[in-house]
Amino acid sequence: MADFDEEKKIQDQKGTKLYLVIGILILAIGGWLVYNNINTPELNARGCPVKGPYSEHVVLFDQTDTAKDRPIDELDARKYIQKFKNEVPQYSRLSFYIITDDPKETNIRPIKAVCNPGSVDQLGDLARLGITVTVKKHREEWENNFGKVINQVEDELMKKKTSPTSPIFEMINAVSINSFKHSNPKYTHKLMIFSDFMHHVDEYSFYDSSNIDIKKFKNDPYFKKIYTSLRDQVDIELYCYKRLENGQCSSDILRFWKDYFKEIDSSKFETHIIDS
Repeated sequence: MADFDEEKKIQDQKGTKLYLVIGILILAIGGWLVYNNINTPELNARGCPVKGPYSEHVVLFDQTDTAKDRPIDELDARKYIQKFKNEVPQYSRLSFYIITDDPKETNIRPIKAVCNPGSVDQLGDLARLGITVTVKKHREEWENNFGKVINQVEDELMKKKTSPTSPIFEMINAVSINSFKHSNPKYTHKLMIFSDFMHHVDEYSFYDSSNIDIKKFKNDPYFKKIYTSLRDQVDIELYCYKRLENGQCSSDILRFWKDYFKEIDSSKFETHIIDS
């Protein structure tokens, strides 16, 4: 009888250990599922997180006076757009805006905006196992359809236009409101601008060289009208292209823009020159 009791005790101990192991496995799998769910946000039809992109990457192309010359050709446009696409972090958005004379303000919205759902090696374990199939689907669409995005943006950029104004400050303001105002403060965002940076509207024009003075600009009522704040969260990259006329991309112009972005609380700042 003692042997039977001892054997039953051993079996009970084995059963307890088995249940303990099963319990630990259930907790581990549950924790794994919760972790992957937290780190794999729900995406909308455009591949963007439903709760909003992690960071915003905005490209702003100046299309004013392109009837005079073509400062950025098709190959360069494709090269830069592809470069920016490759730099967009997972769950972040890439948007394209156009600077043009637009009294009806139809250009204050991006002509195209797409999100990076992440590459396969960036996906969580569930996605790799095929459980989060939609994430893989969004990735395929990001890769396969980006050529169409490039084509659409290029078609818009390559149009020859002339414009009575070049409202660069107004478009920076529009981008700040539409893309950066409600952006996630946990991340650093980026604004890339392609222009000759010769701002020109009736109220304030750089074709009067005396206006290329940050102190004068700050004291002008126009500054208050177009002022915005980037809240120390937006890196700036300027791509200055030289037209066939005037003194674009001069040191005075670039120094002004550096001072201006400092005034509106940008983060990092850098410039690049594109010769036509």
